[in-house]
Amino acid sequence: MVFGEKPATVSGVSSFSEVVDEACERLMDRQIKHSIRRIQEMEARLTNLERELDEFLFRGN
Repeated sequence: MVFGEKPATVSGVSSFSEVVDEACERLMDRQIKHSIRRIQEMEARLTNLERELDEFLFRGN
């Protein structure tokens, strides 16, 4: 870099603070998506367990 020129920016971001904020937002988005996916998986498992319990109880009567 030549003295006196503006420093290079990453995708239009001009300060370290903005880069950190953008990285944190992306990480948070990924964590939210992962959490939603895990909740959906757990919901599917719970549904299967409820179905199995219903079948078990029906056979017992």
